[in-house]
Amino acid sequence: MSQIPLNLRPKAHPSFSNFHVSPGNSAAVSMLRAREHWTSPALLLLGPSGSGKTHLGQAWQARYSGEFIDDAQDMSEVALFDIINRVLAGDISGLLLASDIAPTHWGVSMPDLNSRLNAMPTITIGEHDEASLEPILRELFEQVGRTVGQDVVAYVLRQTERSVDVLRELVHELDIAAGSTKADLTKAFVAKYLRQRSELDALTGPIE
Repeated sequence: MSQIPLNLRPKAHPSFSNFHVSPGNSAAVSMLRAREHWTSPALLLLGPSGSGKTHLGQAWQARYSGEFIDDAQDMSEVALFDIINRVLAGDISGLLLASDIAPTHWGVSMPDLNSRLNAMPTITIGEHDEASLEPILRELFEQVGRTVGQDVVAYVLRQTERSVDVLRELVHELDIAAGSTKADLTKAFVAKYLRQRSELDALTGPIE
């Protein structure tokens, strides 16, 4: 088996300018970019895993210097209640909570925290569909100087989760792997690479 190359490329800092807007997330992006128009200093962002919540939250935090809490459902109730109270009191410029679970399913036991979460404005972000991911994936390949066929794009989208971050990492890995052997990025090459990576993951996975 050939060696799986390490991806040593630096990650781009999350920003609104390098986030891919699609019909499923455009409303959320517009809201996050307009902090000055929020009716509340705290906002809840809901969406499935891989939809871009973390990227958007970090972009929002960098622009507005507020507090961003990812996977807010995992935070202790006392700490979450405290930070919400602080933002409502004006001690914090803004608060963005993100989760893939609605607060009604967080199992919150504190009545006052439940009340604040239920009163918090909420925006939702949808999962990327294949139609929106296809041009995104092509652009990711172009960014590393690769032009690939439609069969490669379709194959990659079938084999990976619908997350732009996951696709970006895979494109960089494929670019490094193809460059190390001076190969073209064909469907056959991608299939072989993903098979080898899967076998390597199985060999290095946790022992039951």
